[in-house]
Amino acid sequence: MKRAGRGKLAGLWLIMTAIGLSMALAVPSADAAGRGDKGLLDSFDRMAIHGYVDNFSILRSDTFKTDYHVASSRYRASIQLAGPLYAMQNYFDRFEYFIELRPQYESIYDIDDKFGNGRKGENKRFVSGRSGYPNAGNQGFLRAFGLNPGHFGAFWPKEPAAGPDGAVEFMHALVPGSKYGVAGRDIDSRSRGYYGLDASQNDLRFGMTRETNMDLYYPVREAYFDFFWKGLGGRNWLRIGKQQHVWGKADFFRLQDIVNPVDFGDHFFIDLFDDTRVPLWSALFEHRFGNIGPLRDVAGSVVYVFDRHTPTGLGHPAQPWATGFGRTIDGFVFGNDLFATALFPGTADDPTMATEGRPYLPFKNMALYKNRAPHWNLKNGGIGMRWEATVGNLRIQLTDYFAFPDLPVTGWDRLNILNTLDCTTDGNGNSIMPADRNEGPITAEQLAEAGDPKKFHKVGGTVANGGAQIVGVKPKHIQIREAGIFKEGGRAYGVKAKNRHARYANLCGFGGSLAARYRKTNTLGLSLDWFEPYTGFVVRWESSWTTNALLNDTAKIDMMGDGNAFKWVLGIDRPTLIRWLNPTRSFFLSAQAYGTHYPDSRAGRRGIVSENNNFIFTVFAQNHFMRDQLVYLVFGAFGTAAQDGTTGGNVEYLITNNWSVTLGFTAFLGGRHRHDLGAFGVFTGDPSNPYTEAGFGLFHMQAGGSERNQMNEFWSRIRYRF
Repeated sequence: MKRAGRGKLAGLWLIMTAIGLSMALAVPSADAAGRGDKGLLDSFDRMAIHGYVDNFSILRSDTFKTDYHVASSRYRASIQLAGPLYAMQNYFDRFEYFIELRPQYESIYDIDDKFGNGRKGENKRFVSGRSGYPNAGNQGFLRAFGLNPGHFGAFWPKEPAAGPDGAVEFMHALVPGSKYGVAGRDIDSRSRGYYGLDASQNDLRFGMTRETNMDLYYPVREAYFDFFWKGLGGRNWLRIGKQQHVWGKADFFRLQDIVNPVDFGDHFFIDLFDDTRVPLWSALFEHRFGNIGPLRDVAGSVVYVFDRHTPTGLGHPAQPWATGFGRTIDGFVFGNDLFATALFPGTADDPTMATEGRPYLPFKNMALYKNRAPHWNLKNGGIGMRWEATVGNLRIQLTDYFAFPDLPVTGWDRLNILNTLDCTTDGNGNSIMPADRNEGPITAEQLAEAGDPKKFHKVGGTVANGGAQIVGVKPKHIQIREAGIFKEGGRAYGVKAKNRHARYANLCGFGGSLAARYRKTNTLGLSLDWFEPYTGFVVRWESSWTTNALLNDTAKIDMMGDGNAFKWVLGIDRPTLIRWLNPTRSFFLSAQAYGTHYPDSRAGRRGIVSENNNFIFTVFAQNHFMRDQLVYLVFGAFGTAAQDGTTGGNVEYLITNNWSVTLGFTAFLGGRHRHDLGAFGVFTGDPSNPYTEAGFGLFHMQAGGSERNQMNEFWSRIRYRF
């Protein structure tokens, strides 16, 4: 499987390893030897080895009533090596190392034919999780292009159903591979459309995924060196290597804790961030000033991340815990190949594949075709700082981080436009389209004569299908507000000026070339922790302000807007003795309110793909029985905007100091929410009503609503610690 930058990053790994070994192998100086200082070999006497081996299994169902099936049975080992290194003792007070090896094996691909390459034959109709088997119309559509319907799922139809063969569906792959293999498609989008979609079954089986950085460094999860010394009027700490940076205070939410992405494809947000956070190659320098006036334990630190851009893991569609977002992305990428091939027949999407009877159609795309990820270089690294101090019972933390976000925004590079008079003229015969365009697909002879196919990448696109559509128009070159559909008697007459871009996309758009985009943003964070000694309450506040962020906004013709985002969490924690439940052990009780606000953007079913004001409330309780041998917890989360939620809990029994078994459950609740489908509106069967759950409707859902009911689960973990 091809990986962009694999060689460069593998080289980084080798360089860092070589540097570390060189430092570790440094022979103590003569002075050090004279003092009796220890050498490298003595370091191994102090090595500490600990970790765990466990099995994690999921029994999934639909609303805890039907379709019970094993959805995961993962074996994982964590081997952690740590200790001092007796080297460079003239320069540092302490020199230490830490390495975590975390191999894993997801056995579901070998024990159940519902997952991965085991889905052989068209009888494999069962689909695990929040999607289903394609309807009759789409089954025939897939077969027409040489594809097995049993290898695909379909999700989130429009209601009511449109067309004789059922509802409009977005289809996604359920079988891993390097290509989709749509017959007639020259440039397969699977490796280009988004991170990790071209993962092999072995990649998924052993956890060697792009989203976790384990495709390059498996099974090394963390590996770093720590240096400690006194100087500059205080104590200093330098950590270099593959590491986590834990800045946040909130449970379940990431406001300040944004240096490292997380992998929701592991077990959504149910597992701790310590297990799902993705370590990155980076450097951390911290200086502890001590006490300054009324401020105690003042510390300042600087972080620089020099790793490649790593996204938040949304789950490969063939993974047991593929989130709805992960399957949606794959649906957009697969749909690009399938629908572009079907709707623009007889044309090549690769100029080198053009022939006399098969001309080249530039930007022959219908959906997500390219992941415009930041290149790996020092300029594109992330940099941030953190300040901490204590005043009385108040702990203060101030952070600032400037980097590319770990989630993309999708926007139109090019649009396909229906070539009708009310879409391409002002209704009086005057064109609103760019004049620079191709009047038809490019023949092999024209390509040979021009020499460079990019000469035909006109801003006005290419007329296709005998004049039915214009493919590949740059959206901002269209004079949309002058379009005939908005003139008296037009299909969208009377639409307000602020909605004209969206309505034009609905009525005149016909898909296009959609790209995942990223832009560096600055996030300023503040957190406060106050301990009230008389009642035992701890009050937590965490907030962040992100400036100049890219936002998905269907009110824009290219679907990209700019704006600021304010997020906050207010939490209250307290150990509380509830005697009638447990007379000997206190309950740890916690409650949080989480809010987001986008002050510069319009929201709703059209506009940014979330609400202007979102609120989620969480509760959490934990208690111990049997002299702390039995530990149980319950939690719940409820989102007000989408009226959805998640609830769950688990019980852990510590059999011995080494062995434990945990049993848990999770339930996802919610309803259907819709959003404007933009230039895909024509495919809903009624472009005047382009609102569907498919695509952007998913983003309106909050505390697990996108996974509602069909991802309900019982789970277990058997663990041996050493």
